[in-house]
Amino acid sequence: MKRQFLNIMILCLMVMMSSCGDDFLENKQFSTTPQEITSVNDLNALLYGAFIDATDATYYGRDMIIYGTVRGDVAYNDGGSGRFRGPAYYNMISTDAYATDTFTQMYKVIGELNTIINSDYTNTNRDEEIKNTKGQAYVFRAMVFFDLLKLYGQEHTGGNLGISILLDYDPSVKPARASLEETYAQIEADFGQGIQLLEESGINKPGTKDLINVYSAKGLASRFYLYRGTTEGLQKAYEYTSDIIASGSYAVANEDQYVNSFSQDLSNANSLFELAIGNQARLGTTSIAYMYSSAGYGDIHPLDDLKSDFDENDVRLNLFRGDFVEYKYPSIRGDNSIKMLRYEEVLLTKAEVSLRLNSNNSEALELVNKIAVNRGISAYSKVTLDDVLEERKKELFFEGQRFFDMLRTEQNIPVWAPDGTPEQIGEGENSENRILIYGSANELAFPIPQREMDINPNMVQNSGYSS
Repeated sequence: MKRQFLNIMILCLMVMMSSCGDDFLENKQFSTTPQEITSVNDLNALLYGAFIDATDATYYGRDMIIYGTVRGDVAYNDGGSGRFRGPAYYNMISTDAYATDTFTQMYKVIGELNTIINSDYTNTNRDEEIKNTKGQAYVFRAMVFFDLLKLYGQEHTGGNLGISILLDYDPSVKPARASLEETYAQIEADFGQGIQLLEESGINKPGTKDLINVYSAKGLASRFYLYRGTTEGLQKAYEYTSDIIASGSYAVANEDQYVNSFSQDLSNANSLFELAIGNQARLGTTSIAYMYSSAGYGDIHPLDDLKSDFDENDVRLNLFRGDFVEYKYPSIRGDNSIKMLRYEEVLLTKAEVSLRLNSNNSEALELVNKIAVNRGISAYSKVTLDDVLEERKKELFFEGQRFFDMLRTEQNIPVWAPDGTPEQIGEGENSENRILIYGSANELAFPIPQREMDINPNMVQNSGYSS
C-alpha cells in the first residue's frame, strides 16, 4: 500500500511540475512565486516533490554519486559513451554541462525546501506534523548546501569562498557567495534547527526509510561534522552517532543479506534514509546503474587496486562482476531507491571520531568489527586510523563518498586515463603521473556555471576557470 501511495504521489507531482521550466537563466529557484500552502498535505506534497527532484539524474539519481566515485582512487571512466569525461579527467570548463546541470538542480531543490520552511501555515490540531515536515526540510536543505559546498566551494583549493546561501524568495536577488565560515555556519544551523523540530514533533519512525527521522537527520549531520573536522564538530558527530547506535533501531547487514540488500528498497535494517524512485519515475538509461553495468553504458570501472584491497573471502567482492561493479545499483531500469545513509557508515564515522578525539582503540575496534565479522573476514585485533579509513573505503565504494573522504583527509588526488592507468603529463623520460595537489589544484572545485556568471554581476568564479 505504501509503495502504491508513493507511486501515485510521484505521478501527481510529475504532472504538477511538467509545466515548469528548468532554465537557470530565469533564476527559477528564487523567481518562482511560492505557491500558497493551505494544508498539511500541501506541505508534505512539497517535501515529496523536493525528494523527487533530488533523484533527478543531474543530482542523486546519478551525477552526484558518480562525481564522488570517479574522482578519486576507486574508479576510472573509460569514456566509451562520452559521459562524465570532464569530471573524471578534471578538464572541466565554465560551460561544462555537468557543473551547470547539477548546480541548477540543487538550487531548484533548495527553492522547494525554502517554500516549506518559510510557510506561515498553522494548524493547532496538527502542529506536530507541521514541525516534522519543516524539520525534514531543514535537514534536507542542510544536506543540499553541504553538497554544493563540496563541489563548488574553495575549501580544498586554497580559497575562502563558499556558496550562495538562498533562504528566501526574492525575484530580484543576484546572490554573492558567502565565505566558507558563513557557509559552514548555515549548514550547521539548518541541521540543528531540523533536528530540534523533529525531536519536538514527537514523530520518529525509523522503519519509514523514505522520510527523514531524528536518527537519519543525526546521521546526515554527523557526515557533515566528520567532514568539517573541527574538535567541536567531531564531538557533535560522536554524540549523534552514539544516539543512533543506542537507539537499537538499525543493524549491520549480515554476510548472507549484504549483496541482496542493495536490490531491496525501503526495508533493510541497515538503511536509515533512502530517496525512493520506483517504477513510475525510473531513470532508465540516465541511471547510475546504466553507467556502472556491463548491460548499460558501463563506462565506470573499479581500479585494479580497489579489488586487490579485499580479502578473498570478503562478501563485498560479490558486488563485482569482472571489470564492473554490478550489484550496488542492480536494476538497469534505474528504479532502485538511492541508499542515502547506511548504518555501516554511522559505525565507521563513530569509530573514526573515537580515534581522532580520544585515541580510543577499544571502542573503535568494537565498532569496526561489527562490520568485519559480517563481511566474511577475520575480526581485527586492533585498529588504527588508517584501518578505519580503509574499511570505510571498502564498505562505501561506488556510493559517492570516496572523493570527499580523500579531500577531508587532505590527500592528493590521482587522475586516471581511460584505460585505468595513471594519466601522464610530459613525454618520454620526462613523463610523470598527473597528481592534483591538495590545497592548491584549482581542478578540485567545479566551475561556477557560465550561465550564472553571465546574469549575476555579484558572482565570483572559482580560480582556474575563465568567465
